[in-house]
Amino acid sequence: MSKKDKEVRVPVVPAADWDNPLRDARDRRLPMVAGPSGLVIFGVTGDLSRKKLMPAVYDLANRGLLPPGFSLVGFARRDWEDQDFAQVVHDAVREHARTPFREEVWQQLAEGMRFIPGDFDDDTAFKQLKAAVDELDGSRGTGGNFAFYLSVPPKFFPKVVQQLKKVGLATPPAGAWRRAVIEKPFGHDLASAQDLNRVVHDVFDPDQVFRIDHYLGKETVQNILALRFANQMYEPIWNRSYVDHVQITMAEDIGIGGRAGYYDGIGSARDVIQNHLLQLMALTAMEEPIAFDADALLTEKLKVLKSVRLPEDLGRHTVRGQYAEGWQGGEKVIGYLEEDGIDPKSKTDTYAAVKVEIDNRRWAGVPFYLRTGKRLGRRVTEIAVVFQ
Repeated sequence: MSKKDKEVRVPVVPAADWDNPLRDARDRRLPMVAGPSGLVIFGVTGDLSRKKLMPAVYDLANRGLLPPGFSLVGFARRDWEDQDFAQVVHDAVREHARTPFREEVWQQLAEGMRFIPGDFDDDTAFKQLKAAVDELDGSRGTGGNFAFYLSVPPKFFPKVVQQLKKVGLATPPAGAWRRAVIEKPFGHDLASAQDLNRVVHDVFDPDQVFRIDHYLGKETVQNILALRFANQMYEPIWNRSYVDHVQITMAEDIGIGGRAGYYDGIGSARDVIQNHLLQLMALTAMEEPIAFDADALLTEKLKVLKSVRLPEDLGRHTVRGQYAEGWQGGEKVIGYLEEDGIDPKSKTDTYAAVKVEIDNRRWAGVPFYLRTGKRLGRRVTEIAVVFQ
């Protein structure tokens, strides 16, 4: 069968026209199969992509939640061909996927894989990316629908989105959609986050941008809402009259691994506290939303975050530290300053803790302790609500 024959057999269906005629609009249950679409991952050779993103794509395909023509495009500074990229995805899937490996699923997914080598300053590489997206529209039937996942250090966000705008990839064809997915941390302070917001929204509308906190996808995190609002034993005493304090801890039993280029200069506070732990705190402290949808949840979480009060003397209520060499799990491990790629004079924190209070009627006077760290002996995330 010729390549042309294959292309003719895959119809291009505009997103606006795609619908499941057998699905009742009132049925909110999952799974729901995605419509025609593709995914472009920038920084595809990084740790996040290999351990999380690519295995997750395979798991979705393996569970039948991706369309047959789904396409995956990798962009990174590697001198690879498409088959080299496919082998990298194959190895990542074999090692990290949560569902069993099936050859027929892999083959179907691999047919839609492309790789574009280049730097973020390389105009030619982005033109090649545009050509690859257009080719996949015709050969795989993606319908012009693409999400761009920026699995790169935050300093590259502006350059990537500006390049996407320059080559016309940020603007979808009629009836299609484009999305930008941005990982944390988002800026290094309020001013830089606001500047980055302006750059991103100059290219993508706010409803096209997804700022991802993958931690919220964990089942135990989502179960917090059920524990809070469906448990009649806890809800009546979930307040300052009965709670002495709340501890939210995310401990890791590993070091930074090969993430020195990302981690050094960011540290545990910005990597974990300002996103994962603040989200957990908001879910723990929020009032019951009027509905369990995105807008209602956001409204209640924002009320909590706007009520947060930091201690006047931060020095007495915050802790920062670095792990040193020692023994863990029966093995001798090196300290943070001995890790490959780390400046021996680095002040980056690998442990951070802070005490905050929520100044509202439910929680006034109850301290919340947020802490995170690497090499803490065990891998655990826990929320301890300590009653009086």
